[in-house]
Amino acid sequence: MFFFDNPFLISFCLFLPIYFLTRGTTRLVVVLIASYVFYGWWDYRFLSLLYISTLTDFIIARWLDQTEDQHSRRLLLMVSVITNLGILGFFKYYNFFADSFVHAFGIEESDRFLVDVLLPPGISFYTFQTMAYTIDVYRRVYKAEKDFILFSTYVAFFPQLVAGPIERPGDLIPQLKVDHRFRWTNLYLGVRLFIIGCFKKLVIADNLAPISDAAFADPGSTSSLGLLIGAYCFAIQIYCDFSGYTDMARGVAKVMGIDLSLNFRLPYLASSLNDFWRRWHITLSYWLRDYVYIPLGGSRHGFAMHARNLFITFALSGLWHGANWTFVLWGALHGAWIVGELIASRTVSWTLPTTIKILITLHVVVLLWVMFRAESIMVAWAYYQNLFAPAVGFYRPADTTNAIMLAIYAAPLIAFSLWQYGAGTLVPDMRIKPRSVHGAVLGFGAFLTVLFGATNVSQFIYFQF
Repeated sequence: MFFFDNPFLISFCLFLPIYFLTRGTTRLVVVLIASYVFYGWWDYRFLSLLYISTLTDFIIARWLDQTEDQHSRRLLLMVSVITNLGILGFFKYYNFFADSFVHAFGIEESDRFLVDVLLPPGISFYTFQTMAYTIDVYRRVYKAEKDFILFSTYVAFFPQLVAGPIERPGDLIPQLKVDHRFRWTNLYLGVRLFIIGCFKKLVIADNLAPISDAAFADPGSTSSLGLLIGAYCFAIQIYCDFSGYTDMARGVAKVMGIDLSLNFRLPYLASSLNDFWRRWHITLSYWLRDYVYIPLGGSRHGFAMHARNLFITFALSGLWHGANWTFVLWGALHGAWIVGELIASRTVSWTLPTTIKILITLHVVVLLWVMFRAESIMVAWAYYQNLFAPAVGFYRPADTTNAIMLAIYAAPLIAFSLWQYGAGTLVPDMRIKPRSVHGAVLGFGAFLTVLFGATNVSQFIYFQF
């Protein structure tokens, strides 16, 4: 069930009056039921995994809170981590590692123990969210919750359940405890975010998807310019697809009176790859920093260990994104480049103008997206090879049409991003009068979304993670 589908929109309109008319535990039960229905819409069997993670971490966190013996506390934390990562590892990575083992040792496919493992939507997101809770309780950063309904709602909160943002317990749980009242301002701000998200997803991302799909389907027979256009299209597609979902999720939650974390901050205007990861999928970046990079030692034990910890963190980030060696290599390349930036900052005394640094970073990101998007390392290699050493020529007539389409659909995103960058804000100023102007703009945006939205709507890219 997508946010922009009629079943969700109708259900949400029926849900809201009940939500605002109830209080306390009753309201939490209403939200929890709605969240389970929303997640079970894909496959009700996936609810069992969500419930296992919820129950495991609720019980272990209570024990952690009541136990003073550090050895026992470490064992409890290990049980939580092994349970969560075990479920995640099996459902997300079993086929990946089985295939890798078969290919590495030349085993016949018929001799492989084959299990058709379906990937539950958003399993990486809610797994990381429950692990953050248990680890924070272990560190005495957060007190374990005694209300199972409240904790279950925190884990399954439907606006951000499937593709984030990955919320920390100290940010979301206190908001769930509040009996939020209906506010017209929240409705307006939420609807505005929702329309912006729909426009990004349906108008920009899904209309550019066919161009990038065609380029990646057969890079060996595509012109060099066509591959360049395809790479640009995918860079814009994945940003509008993922940030569009986040905008819709934040909009839905805002109508309910709940503020979800900002997950994007103009990432394509970053001046370095390190800066890019402070702007792209921010909640994952901070999660990896706090629960992987810092426990590994961070920057505390000299330059070599600092570089190692950065590289490991980004390689794991790549593996988090998907069960394919392309993702692992994509993360490792990000880590290697960031280590290179760290070395350059220590050895190079001169600096480039900010505009040049932004352009360099943008094109590094775009080129690395090729590895992310390709179905295999061989496809990625063919893409890079034909991009820089075209075997079928630099230009084909179809490239002109694709370039025009890229310009048309990228123009509103570029203009809006530059306006935000120049204004120094990520949110347009709502104090501008009259409000009717804003209403007219939103209405026009909704009209354009309906008019120019792609007819073949694709699943959100990050649902597979």
